[in-house]
Amino acid sequence: MKRDIIARQGKSLVKRNSVTQGADDATILQFALILEHLEDVFYSEALSKFDEQAFADAGYAGLYPVLQQVAADEASHVEFLTTALKAAGVSSPPQRCQYSFPYEDVSGFLGLSQVIENVGVSAYLGAAGDIADPGYVTVAGSILTVEARHNAFIRFLNNYTPFPTPYDTPQSASNVVGIVSPFFTSCPEGSAPTIPAFPALTLASSAVKAGETIKPTLANSSSVDLSQYQVYCGFAYQLGAYFSEYNNGECTVPEEIGQGQAYVTLTRWTDLADKWTLAGPAIIDGSAQNVTVSIPTIAAAAPAASSSAAASSAAPSASASA
Repeated sequence: MKRDIIARQGKSLVKRNSVTQGADDATILQFALILEHLEDVFYSEALSKFDEQAFADAGYAGLYPVLQQVAADEASHVEFLTTALKAAGVSSPPQRCQYSFPYEDVSGFLGLSQVIENVGVSAYLGAAGDIADPGYVTVAGSILTVEARHNAFIRFLNNYTPFPTPYDTPQSASNVVGIVSPFFTSCPEGSAPTIPAFPALTLASSAVKAGETIKPTLANSSSVDLSQYQVYCGFAYQLGAYFSEYNNGECTVPEEIGQGQAYVTLTRWTDLADKWTLAGPAIIDGSAQNVTVSIPTIAAAAPAASSSAAASSAAPSASASA
């Protein structure tokens, strides 16, 4: 039904044509584990680099133990996927690599966390339809929802709305690898992403809005000869694919691109399937950083007897529930 509704609205579901299509479940889970290792190390390194006082000094009093829970979630995902792969007959699941994350302070860490968490959501969403075993689909979905909670919480910390769009944006494995590859410095054999990435794109700023002009630039100008093609900027946003012509190194952000993270690729056709992609993606986010909420301080705990009485009065009686 949703597919029909989107079609009537003039949109099209983002076509992934991901490298994971046609792959067996073990291959897809190995790709997921590679991403989970990255997130696990990302949080554990940050919590080692910045102690509780460093977060408090940056204005985030009380945040450290919450981020410890996020780190514990990522470690649990690594352990679970590793165990699942061994049970599926993979004798040597991917191991953690060495990474380099470009942040210098608490604020930079939280900004990068927002990007990494959102990419994780897009990666799981993009691969979910390719998993054959219903049990693995449930596992992937269970991890996906937790990663989405992480992303919402981090966005809130960064003063963005936690839920900027009614739909998240799936991404192909190739696009995901293109975004995270710069973080990898070295890996044990068999643990690096093996899925080929497209040539990288850079943008002067990711904070752009609909109607604005952007200049997606090849990180390596010789990586692809754009003069051979009629080139488009393709925007993956929510479940839609939107395009504008790429001329003289510039294109316009379509009017349909609103709040939240969108992915920009250079394509040789008005289609976001991998086979048409020339470079990218780069990330843009049109959200306004203007969300501030005052949360009431938790009242001092009431005496145990009073709390029990209140709980009893609030709960339905046995006869009522029967």
